Amino acid sequence: MNVDEKKYTILYFLDYGKCFGGAANTLIQQAVLMKKAKHKVVFFFSDYFGRKMQSEYKKICDNLEIEYEWAVYQIASHTEDIDISCIEKGFDSLKSKVQSYHPDILHSVQINPCVELISRELQIPHIMNIYPMMPEFFSIAYFNIFPHYHLCDSWYYAKQWKHYLHTDSECIRTIVSERTKRKRVLDGSLLKFICVGAVYEEKNQLSVIRAFHKALMSGIQGKLTLCGYTDGKYGAECARYIEENNLKSSIMMKGFCPDMHREYLWNDILICGSKRESYPNAISEAMANGLVVISTPVGGVPEVIVDGKNGYLADDFSDDDLFQKIMQMQKDIKSGKIESILQETENTFWQNHSPQAAENKLIRYYGYVNEDYKVTCQNGKNDELIRISDFRNVFSSCMERFTRNKERFTEPDRVLQKLWYLYHIKDRLRKCCDEQKKFYIWGAGKIGIAVKEMLEIFLPEIRLEAFLDSKKTGVFLDLRIDNPKEILRRENIVIFVAAENGQRDIVSCLRSADLIYNTDYFILSQRVW
Repeated sequence: MNVDEKKYTILYFLDYGKCFGGAANTLIQQAVLMKKAKHKVVFFFSDYFGRKMQSEYKKICDNLEIEYEWAVYQIASHTEDIDISCIEKGFDSLKSKVQSYHPDILHSVQINPCVELISRELQIPHIMNIYPMMPEFFSIAYFNIFPHYHLCDSWYYAKQWKHYLHTDSECIRTIVSERTKRKRVLDGSLLKFICVGAVYEEKNQLSVIRAFHKALMSGIQGKLTLCGYTDGKYGAECARYIEENNLKSSIMMKGFCPDMHREYLWNDILICGSKRESYPNAISEAMANGLVVISTPVGGVPEVIVDGKNGYLADDFSDDDLFQKIMQMQKDIKSGKIESILQETENTFWQNHSPQAAENKLIRYYGYVNEDYKVTCQNGKNDELIRISDFRNVFSSCMERFTRNKERFTEPDRVLQKLWYLYHIKDRLRKCCDEQKKFYIWGAGKIGIAVKEMLEIFLPEIRLEAFLDSKKTGVFLDLRIDNPKEILRRENIVIFVAAENGQRDIVSCLRSADLIYNTDYFILSQRVW
């Protein structure tokens, strides 16, 4: 039988939280394609944070007529914040549930260590969908509990994961099922621009706003709508720019939009200003609905968008370059070239983002993974992999110490999420002690308390000098509070970051002082990136 004709039982392990993000939606769409192709599909939802979305998840499954289960597992978007206690507690129960379905393939959103360890026990191939990463996530050689098979929506990041984690990676683009084909007439009279995504620095909406402002001053007739959550300082900065430049009649920050399909139908041009993304889903959605695409060269976008052929690709992430692309598009509208660009956009959608294209690629990849895994098992290569027994042996003393001291932690759940990281950095920190370096915690607040407690219990040999805080002075938890600027001028220092709000700014200061991550500074709050 041809591997493409085999019918699989596939278990899909999804995200948790207030709502599904783009990565989880991509996995759902892939599951739907497999169900339509007559494969058996089951969703797993995590009870890691409690069943806050139980009714919504049930509604999704009922609408799609897909069976589902609840279990306890953690997913991670990077290699650092992995909850070893969740793996320990959830493994046996989840293994039994998985085993009961006799699956051929396990497929997770993001990194799912518990499912990976189960796949090794049951000898079932496990695939992860994961997208952006940072090289510094691999500055420590972590205990290998990561999946081998990997799907990404760009070759840009697929190759990076392969390089750092030695994955067997494949690129399958995001899927768009809901589309409306219509003839767009762009005559330049009133161009409607849209920018999609939660408003934060990596999405770079401020550069988009500034570029559009310059275009207005250069004679472009149009309106810009920003769709996405607008909480936080960056959103306020964008709103302030619009207010101060009297742009409210031309630029609207609409906030979260539940019906994005309708938003695309109302608009003509998508501007994507992202500085860090694998492949923006908004681009595939815009293509599906016949919008012109203007984008920065983020992630895998240059793999799909060819400047002046099927869209407009900026050279960098600046507002100046985005402005130049808006003006280039205006010239193409006047000359009539925009018609051929829109036709190429349609062709690009069918080749990259249509359900048919994705289904064919996904079935081929499942077939490949299934056969490759059999050969791997036959050759005994899986015998060398770390198993749950190895994992438990390595982390048992760490968990025992946590249990003995649990009452001493003001936020035990926060500590649990850093035990994996603490275990892997302890030798480096002990070396810093031997070198008589000075230790500081940056953040004299609630998280600073938790970090001090972690260090006292798990690395008692560390003697802290002070807390660092740019807004506070005096004494905190019997340690003085120093100004970061003064301390960063010194040599032989080690800093523990104990902040989530403003973490990016702190890390930027540390890098500017030539400090190296996981050598001179360590992040003991939840990693923000």
